[in-house]
Amino acid sequence: MSLLTAEKFPLPVYPPNHMGVSSASILRFLDRLESAGICMHSYVLIRNHSILSEGYWAPYTAESLQRMYSVTKTFVGVAVGLLAQDGYIHLDDPLITYFRDKMTKQPSRYTQEMTIRDALMMCSVHTKTATQIVPHPDMLKAFFNVTPSHKAGTVFNYDTSASITLAALVERLTGMSLMDYLRMKVLDKIGFSNEAYCLKRGDVSDGGGGLLCTAHDLAKFALLCMQQGSWYGFQLLPKDYMKLATTRRVATNFANYQFNSYGYGYQMWMTAHNGFVLYGMGGQFAICLPEKNLILVTTADTLDNQGGLDVIFNSFWDTIYKELDEESVEDDEEAAEALYERISGLKIRPVEGETDSPIARAIGGKCFTMDTNTSVFQNVTIGFGPDYGTVTFDNDQGSHELRFGLGNYARQFFPGTRMEAAASGAWVDPETLFIRTYFTGENLGSLQLLLHFGGDGSLTIQSRPFGDTGLPASYNTCVTGFVYE
Repeated sequence: MSLLTAEKFPLPVYPPNHMGVSSASILRFLDRLESAGICMHSYVLIRNHSILSEGYWAPYTAESLQRMYSVTKTFVGVAVGLLAQDGYIHLDDPLITYFRDKMTKQPSRYTQEMTIRDALMMCSVHTKTATQIVPHPDMLKAFFNVTPSHKAGTVFNYDTSASITLAALVERLTGMSLMDYLRMKVLDKIGFSNEAYCLKRGDVSDGGGGLLCTAHDLAKFALLCMQQGSWYGFQLLPKDYMKLATTRRVATNFANYQFNSYGYGYQMWMTAHNGFVLYGMGGQFAICLPEKNLILVTTADTLDNQGGLDVIFNSFWDTIYKELDEESVEDDEEAAEALYERISGLKIRPVEGETDSPIARAIGGKCFTMDTNTSVFQNVTIGFGPDYGTVTFDNDQGSHELRFGLGNYARQFFPGTRMEAAASGAWVDPETLFIRTYFTGENLGSLQLLLHFGGDGSLTIQSRPFGDTGLPASYNTCVTGFVYE
């Protein structure tokens, strides 16, 4: 086993047509995503253990660590399978056996009977994450003490507190962090990036959504899962467990999206065409189709695009999957060249509109005093450069400046935070400036600002956060002010 290293066994790269995928079908896939306005970050297409195509929308690159959100749950599920293989647990052990110290009252019968396997299948005693039922600073105490609604192991309910509890189980029994245990057992052996990490929730790894890694990391892990734990002839994960994990264990008829109505295994979703998917909020996907030996990894931000998740799936089904051939296909040099050019120029589209307006010169540098309000916007000044603009806003926490590109993106830490962000703006009409800021680090989401300048010297700001921005509620506002004379 010591001979197994990432350097010794890298994933090979082949032209897509060698594996039955035409360049034209990949182009049609990208066209569908673009026409639907999906904010893509990356994609990686794998078939027959080989990378066929990949692309990254600037500012994202192949080296970018991206928040994978609920994809993390599958990593937790794999770690639990390793615990069982190592003899720490049996899947049908009552989960409470390992967490007696988290009980604050006599547990109910349903809580006492809930097993590790129940938690893996999202068949806990709760209808949703325990802290959403009763707020509590300690997720584990909430999970074991919130009054259950039903018997465990019976029906599916998406319960992130179950995943976090399973992550805590791994850490309690191994004395290692979730990532350190997985690195020792498997991740280092498949070439997972050294920089990848998992955020904490309190003193426990956030097994519900804290993983940050690269698209390649996710692709390798998905391939390992699809091969039921085998990696270049080495069995890194328990095969029988992975067979159970990657097949339907429970129905998911009440799922929110078309793509996840096919059932659930152990911390992963089933999908169409007898596949399974590692799914994270906002379009973090690893769609695994064992019968076709095909994987599509995507990272994206669909949080302000209703139906965007289903768009990614349907675009894939209708193009690459539909046109798949079992053998190699004839090389279309024109399509291959077009795909190369498209991939080379991928970038998150800046806000569409005009980069200048006659009113810009009238309001540039002027301070607007906003009506008395509880938002972050109290005094606001707008400035413009040749290809960028600035919004300076003062409040009780001080003065802050948001820089935005005109026809491009300006990268920065979002004002008053250490959150990585990229902002773009454009004039959507002569009096209205629209600015969208995407968060590109540990948070996924966007802040959208609409600034309307009236002929009476007024400025109305409408501000809406989307997704997991980490911003205070005071950014969700609509307020008017006037030029201060």
